[in-house]
Amino acid sequence: MVNTMSAIFMQKVRNKTMKRGIDISRHQGELDFDYIKENFDFVIIRCAYGSDLSEDDSECRQCDSMAQTYIDECEKRGIPYGLYIYQYAGNNDESLSEAAHIREWYNKCNPTMGLYLDIEDADGYKAEHDIDYHDTQEFALTWLDALSDVTAKGIYASHSWLNDYMNVDELIEHGALIWEAHWNDDGEICEDKFAMSQESSDYYLADGTRVDYNIMRDEVYDMLTRANEYDHRSDNVEDNDNANEDTNTDTEQLQYQIGDYVEYNAIYASSTSEAALTPSSGFTCGTITRVIPWASNPYLIDDGTGWVNDRCIVSKSSSGNSGADNDIKVGDKVRVLLNVNYDTDQAFVLYYDEYDVIQVNGNRAVIGIGNIVTSAIDVHNIERI
Repeated sequence: MVNTMSAIFMQKVRNKTMKRGIDISRHQGELDFDYIKENFDFVIIRCAYGSDLSEDDSECRQCDSMAQTYIDECEKRGIPYGLYIYQYAGNNDESLSEAAHIREWYNKCNPTMGLYLDIEDADGYKAEHDIDYHDTQEFALTWLDALSDVTAKGIYASHSWLNDYMNVDELIEHGALIWEAHWNDDGEICEDKFAMSQESSDYYLADGTRVDYNIMRDEVYDMLTRANEYDHRSDNVEDNDNANEDTNTDTEQLQYQIGDYVEYNAIYASSTSEAALTPSSGFTCGTITRVIPWASNPYLIDDGTGWVNDRCIVSKSSSGNSGADNDIKVGDKVRVLLNVNYDTDQAFVLYYDEYDVIQVNGNRAVIGIGNIVTSAIDVHNIERI
């Protein structure tokens, strides 16, 4: 069967140097994986939906009945694959359960293309159960944070859902790759911050099987491949030393890793920001406390000072002191070291050399003049005068 539309998709992607893939579930039935191996670069497999857990997958009422077959066929042929789970969560506890559900699958296979949470309401379940679509942002963050040790994970949603109900930058800050459904059939990913795009739900394989067709950026595919060169199933989770080594291996394609104390000549308000800020004098060093391998600015400094990248790091040492005075109290007079809002990660305007501390809650402080609020700010980004 000749599929003209499929041929057009293929040519467009070749011209854009994108990787080609399909996502599949039990609805596709038996598939010709030799054909898939020859014509596609990756596969994303639905492993489950919702939070049904069991010791025996054969008893799992919400596992995809074809998932293990698809995984076996991909591994037999060396086809890179990822997994996705369809979201039904209506609260954070259910989100944690959905994270545990997909982790069960992750623990027994090697999905180098990542784990994804499919957020939509195709069957009307969310509407029927009065789940506010805007709450899917919070549930997604809970899911991502529960899988923080997994190198590659992401969120799938339609272009309109991402725009109307979600904060994409915040998802990325929590380590998410963004996989958007945008059926424009143009062979392009509509925003630079998106990693993958579902181009069509009406693509046909040579035998007539209908599948969803996807494209992924070359650089994302290469990073995922490098970050997952080892098979995590060989990890010894009971050995803490080995566990630490595994964490480092996840990001070995980068020049630096968590725990490195670095000096930098520029800093960014977020991992996706393109606007470099000049750090204040005496505030040009810190410890990397988080790494998002595929982000433009992958290294978080001191849990909130800001984000840096390989280009702005000028040196590394084995130890150091980030230097910020965290013992900030209400009533203190402080100087702002980095003018980034705690809640939005956006820069705010500085009108004064010193400010009053109005409120402190953990690392979040509110500063202003008298009782007039200027901004919320991370305590690492201010110093007592």
